[in-house]
Amino acid sequence: MAQNRYERLTAEQMDEQRIQNVAYQYLCRLEEAKRWMEACLGEELPAPTDLEEALRNGVILAKLGHRFAPTAVPPKKIYDPEQLRFQAAGLQFRHTDNINHWRNAMTALGLPAIFYPETTDVYDKKNMPKAVYCIHALSLYLYRLGLAPPIHDLYGQVMFTDEEINNMKLELDKYGIQMPAFNKIGGILTNELSVDEAAVHAAVVAINKSLDRGDVAVTAEALKNPAALLTHLEEGLMSVYQQVLQQAKKRKARSAVCQRGASEDIDLYEEYLTQVEIQNQIHTVNVRLALEQVDEALDGADELALLAALQLPRLGLGGVRTENGPWYLDQLLEERQQKALDSEDPLEVVELQESIFVSNLRAQKDRDVCAALQRVNAALRGSDSRHTVGCLMNSELQLPQVFPSAADLYHRELQQLQGRTAQGALKLEELFVAVEMLSAVALVNDALRLRQQQQFSGALVSPSAGISDVDPDLLLRYFDHLTEVKQTVGLDLLSWNQLQEGIDHVNNAAKQEHQQLLAVSSINRAVMTADLQQLLSALLLPSCGLEDVSPLNLSRYMTLLRRAKWHKAQVSGDPEAELWLADVKSAVKQANQQSQKALKLCLAVAAVNQAVKENQMKQTLRVLALPELQLQELLSDCAKEYQRQLSALMTHRTRSGDNKSPWVQMQLQDGSAYFFHLKNLKGSWEAPDRFIPNSVFINQQEIQEVVSSVSAAHTRSVLWRSREAVIVGLQARCRGFLVRQQLQARCRYLQSHSPAAVVIQSNWRRFVQQRAYRRRLRFLSVNWRAAVKIQSVVRMWLVRRRYRDRLRFFRCNVAAVVKIQAFFRASRARHEYRMLVHSTAPPLSVVRKFLHLLDMSDGDVREEPELLHLREEVVRSIRFNRQLEADLDLMDLKIGLLVRNRATLQEVVCHCKKLTRKTKEQLSDMMDVERSKGMKALSRKRRERLEAYQHLFYLLQTQPLYLAQLIFLMPQSGSTSFMEMLVFSLFNYGSDRRDAFLLLQLFTAALRYEISLKVAQPQDVVTGNPTVIKMMVNFYRHADGQNPLREVLGPALQDLLLDRTLSIRTDPVEVYKSWINQTETQTGLKSSLPYEVSSGEALSHPEVQRRIDVAVINLKNLTDRVLKAITSNLHKVPYGLRFSAKTLRDALRTKFPEAGEDELYKIVGNLVYYRYMNPAIVAPDGFDVLERSAGSALLPDQRHILGSVARMLQQVAANKHFHGDGYHIRALNQYISQTHAKFWRFLQAVCDVPEPEQHFSMDQYSELLILNRPVIYMSVSELLNMHQLLLDHQEVLCPDPSDPLKLILKDLGPVPALEDLVGTAAEAELSKMEVSLTLTNKFDIFNDATEEKDAKGLLLSTKQLIVDVIRTQAGDCLRDILRTQTSPAQEAHHDWLLQRRARQDERTPEKMKRNPSLVANSRLSLEEKKRKILRSLRRLETLGVLTPPRSENQILQQIVKDIRQQRLRRQRRGAELQKLRQTLNCLQQKSNFHSEQVDYYRHYITSCLDNLTPQSKSTNKKTADAKKKLPTLSYSATRLQEKGVLLEIQDLPTTQFKNVVFDIVPGPEKGSFHVKARFLGVEMEEFLLKYQDLLQLQYEGVAVMKMFDKAKVNVNLLIFLLNKKFFKK
Repeated sequence: MAQNRYERLTAEQMDEQRIQNVAYQYLCRLEEAKRWMEACLGEELPAPTDLEEALRNGVILAKLGHRFAPTAVPPKKIYDPEQLRFQAAGLQFRHTDNINHWRNAMTALGLPAIFYPETTDVYDKKNMPKAVYCIHALSLYLYRLGLAPPIHDLYGQVMFTDEEINNMKLELDKYGIQMPAFNKIGGILTNELSVDEAAVHAAVVAINKSLDRGDVAVTAEALKNPAALLTHLEEGLMSVYQQVLQQAKKRKARSAVCQRGASEDIDLYEEYLTQVEIQNQIHTVNVRLALEQVDEALDGADELALLAALQLPRLGLGGVRTENGPWYLDQLLEERQQKALDSEDPLEVVELQESIFVSNLRAQKDRDVCAALQRVNAALRGSDSRHTVGCLMNSELQLPQVFPSAADLYHRELQQLQGRTAQGALKLEELFVAVEMLSAVALVNDALRLRQQQQFSGALVSPSAGISDVDPDLLLRYFDHLTEVKQTVGLDLLSWNQLQEGIDHVNNAAKQEHQQLLAVSSINRAVMTADLQQLLSALLLPSCGLEDVSPLNLSRYMTLLRRAKWHKAQVSGDPEAELWLADVKSAVKQANQQSQKALKLCLAVAAVNQAVKENQMKQTLRVLALPELQLQELLSDCAKEYQRQLSALMTHRTRSGDNKSPWVQMQLQDGSAYFFHLKNLKGSWEAPDRFIPNSVFINQQEIQEVVSSVSAAHTRSVLWRSREAVIVGLQARCRGFLVRQQLQARCRYLQSHSPAAVVIQSNWRRFVQQRAYRRRLRFLSVNWRAAVKIQSVVRMWLVRRRYRDRLRFFRCNVAAVVKIQAFFRASRARHEYRMLVHSTAPPLSVVRKFLHLLDMSDGDVREEPELLHLREEVVRSIRFNRQLEADLDLMDLKIGLLVRNRATLQEVVCHCKKLTRKTKEQLSDMMDVERSKGMKALSRKRRERLEAYQHLFYLLQTQPLYLAQLIFLMPQSGSTSFMEMLVFSLFNYGSDRRDAFLLLQLFTAALRYEISLKVAQPQDVVTGNPTVIKMMVNFYRHADGQNPLREVLGPALQDLLLDRTLSIRTDPVEVYKSWINQTETQTGLKSSLPYEVSSGEALSHPEVQRRIDVAVINLKNLTDRVLKAITSNLHKVPYGLRFSAKTLRDALRTKFPEAGEDELYKIVGNLVYYRYMNPAIVAPDGFDVLERSAGSALLPDQRHILGSVARMLQQVAANKHFHGDGYHIRALNQYISQTHAKFWRFLQAVCDVPEPEQHFSMDQYSELLILNRPVIYMSVSELLNMHQLLLDHQEVLCPDPSDPLKLILKDLGPVPALEDLVGTAAEAELSKMEVSLTLTNKFDIFNDATEEKDAKGLLLSTKQLIVDVIRTQAGDCLRDILRTQTSPAQEAHHDWLLQRRARQDERTPEKMKRNPSLVANSRLSLEEKKRKILRSLRRLETLGVLTPPRSENQILQQIVKDIRQQRLRRQRRGAELQKLRQTLNCLQQKSNFHSEQVDYYRHYITSCLDNLTPQSKSTNKKTADAKKKLPTLSYSATRLQEKGVLLEIQDLPTTQFKNVVFDIVPGPEKGSFHVKARFLGVEMEEFLLKYQDLLQLQYEGVAVMKMFDKAKVNVNLLIFLLNKKFFKK
């Protein structure tokens, strides 16, 4: 062992030990860094072994940077400060920001960059020792600056386990780097310091060395060195500086030696003072000397010396004023005396500063009191009482509370007191006493005015009021009486004499009430002694005020009064409690009522006995039902049994003996007895002399017992009969219950003894098994060789059996094997498909396998017609809803005119009926021209014209520049209608992907065109209101029949409007008035504050400021909620609007390159927010953003909230501040500046969208590859209007004679008439007829079969031919296939493919069939196709579509691209089908909403019709009134001419007017009249006059109308006559 101990280590062992030492040393460095960071941050960090992982997210490093450089690393910049995201999801890329913040902080501190680690060194743990090395360097650097504690050397002082050291060794091996030299940080740091820092370092070292030498002159010279950056040095204190610095240096050296221990690494600043420490010591000496000067000045009470000492700059005191010297002296002397009680130290700087502050306040307060007293005396010399009160209310005087409502009282009394003074001015003490007395009198009056009893009591008994004979027990009565006096006299303020008179009056009234108390006391004594006569005398006293006191009820009075007294004693807990007058009155009233009730009860019971005695069953039942008896369970079916039972009871008692007594005793419910005389029918509460009750009489209780028993027996019998089956079942269940109970008892017994049985059985089984196991072991031990042989044979047999089973399994599962092989083949096919999709040049063999994907499948044939149908339904629904909305708008106008008595009611009704018919029929036939006037019914000329229109609209769709120019040429007033009626119809409202793409192309083209020609500066887009912007904003608010604004803003605005208690009014005047109104509403009293004030005066009230602060906070919160909804739902903003915003930005940037980004994004914000979103926020009900019912509306407060939020967002979007300098305006402007950055980022994200070709998956061949031709739906009038517009502006749109638009317009010729186009007479309904146009291109690329001049068509036909060839002929290269001879088998296979395609074309719908040119090409033979392919390839090379010599590979790659897009095209079709279904559902919901509005309007119109004529007063007279003859109004023509109704009758002189009589008879329809004309008694003509027609003429301004084509009448006077005579208006 001894030899092994001193055995020399090998090289490998020494290297291993070295690596172990390095790992241990690095763990020590981690522990040192951990402890230093804990001391700096004040929080606990992970162990050294986990510290590296904890540093990766940078949170600890960022916090360290904030500790020493807070400006460089604010707390809000630290990502995930609580490390919640790091704990939940691990590292995230944003954690690198924390590491960068730490690096920025070290740069700000000035640490040399040589120590910095890279971000990846920490985040990816590429070099964590470099990060720990940097932390050590930072600690030393900060320690030298005096900003942080030193880092301690812990090498050899901390212990780690072998496992921890080995793990760290493995980590260091992973890094593969050299360990940094931690012991050389000090030298490297000194060498890397800048020139200025090096100079400071040298100066500080020189100061420390001079301190060691002890020479004052040398120390002074070193301290004065400018490089040391020391301030506030004084020449006379150099020796003191040296002494203090030497002591500090010695303390630091001793501390360094204690902390360093045995370490050899010594840093210079461990013993030397740093620059900060030297400056702190100098500052301490300066302050100490200045404090001694202050103390000497206080000892001598020298005011001037004190001021000079306080103004010394070394103290750094603020707010020292020369005029406040006496106050400083007094305050500091007081402070020093107070401090002398605890210590002998002089006052500190903080204490001096606090005393100066207090002295300044005290001096200013004394000056303010003197000035306020002078203002009061000056006001008293004047005549303005309000000014006097204002001066008295100055808080500087500290007078008792002054009430402005008593201004005249203060002014008058104080003016008299001022006149009685010798100097003619009041002193503060005199003023205080006078105001105190006057305030007490005013307080009494104010309490009376406010009806505050507690305040009144305190003011009345106040000694300052001087009111005598005040009884504290009568304060409430004083209050009521003085209030009544004040109302009677009508004065605002009662004088002192009036107050005293009121007090005396109340005292006299109290004496009178005392007499009533004596009477009540007498009643209480009588009740106590049970003296009936005394009670009667007391009750009859006039002072009691009792009425209806009957001597017959005296005993009842006594009983109830004693009972009330006992109850009151029980409730109050006082045995001596007495009755009050109200209790006495209540008892007397109750006794009288009980007497009457008892008498009625006795009479009813007597009636029952009489009826029973007379044996009258009906009479008995009738009497038993009397309410006085209060019998329960009385049944009319048991009347006979009641009579029998009662008769039996009476007979039984008669047989027992009848004493013939006239008296009976009735027991009441409260237990009292009432005695009734059967003969005179009178009763008494007292028992008569020798009272004997009647033995035969049946009382009320006995009657109730008989009734209850009879009724119960009857009820039971009925119940038993109706529930016989239930009773039998119940008995059976009871027997079953008993049996189960016995069974459960047996089971419980067995279960209770089951543990014992289980234990016995388990022990026996254990014994048997152990015995068998031991025997088996002994047997196997003896025969182990045989066992081994048997096991080997068994294993062989098992392996052989598994092998045979496997063979048998394969033979039985051949199908499964085939499936597995198919799986592998499918895997290979997927590999080939991935090669097709991802490879740039897939092999031809791979392409051939997937050519079938280009064929039209059964799903395509099934889904394409459905897609066409859904598109048609969507367009119809959109147009139907728009038509319905237009009709509803017209209904609104008509109803408004009807309310003002200016609309034609009959027209409103007719329009409503038409609208209802449209709603019921869903306008099913409006758009389906094929059912009525379809294309097949047209002539050849009309068909050719419609085909020309199809060519025209196809050109307008695919070439957006025409419509863009047309929109620009249209006048701005008519552009909106043009958009609604023509453009959207042309593009099917963007219902599918192609139409949306083309419509967006139109918007962007029109936007670029308008900017290029009309916009002179960027701001013109905002101020000019371009037409195209209005069009796109209106469209994208309801694109595809949906409402994206509802999804974006709906939830936020709904939540915003739910809380109706929020206040967001920030106008100080409005808030002030609202506060005044609320105060007056709550108190019921007029406020003493003025109602009309300025903004500054309103803001002077703290309550107004508080409310404005709350309103500002609420407004910010609401704005943040809406802004968050906008920014978080960016993906819901329509893509078209976002791309239009991007186009607007790019177009402006191109035209105005000098414009800044802020200016451009402001214009984008004007489009996205102000034009698109702002109206929906201001009026969400108008844009269908909120859920609402028919007839509902937003409240004014809700609209104000929405307007305020919209205005805030508008200011934020434009970064525009509010005008004004109020503090609330500044707060809002600060919020606007902060929020604008968020909005600017949102606008950037809005413009960050892909191109339309990528978004809609459109390219240059998409138009050629569509399976079905585009179809649009528009009315005939829209078609003709578009034709006319194009003809009017064709010189601008197509000046070139060869322009395609010019050629098509030339073919169309002039605009045809409506009847020429439709084939029938022109009518209003025919102009609204809609036609479906299947758009085609006039310039078809397949018209020339011999030479295709169009490159796109040639490319398409070539690709189709190549597909047919490579499907039929095998080969690995397209070039070889085209040049190889075709075999007969390949020709046969090609013919079979053609036949299959022909059969598929027969099943394809007409609109989905291929182009005829493609069909003709497909019918060529295989050799002909090859030759045509070669010619086409050469032609395509000539046109520049393909580039030689690899043209075959290029076109093959394009075919591969078509195969890839075929799958995407089917996926998009499925998504479009789902979207169209959702759109139809939304449109149906909107239609239902409009239907509700239709019903609402119909109900309103019905009400108008009902209210047109006066209703009868009684509904019972309606039938009679209908049967009466309708009233007839007869006037002669002369009389009508006198009234001004009749103007003239053609061909009839005025002298004959007396022979003409007009009879006006109401017609059967409401609002219609029959006017009959008679001439000389002979009936001439009859004219139907409708009241609605008259209203229409009046609305149109027609003053004269004709009747009978001869008589001219005044319309207005005729309406007045009908209103007066028939409508009673």
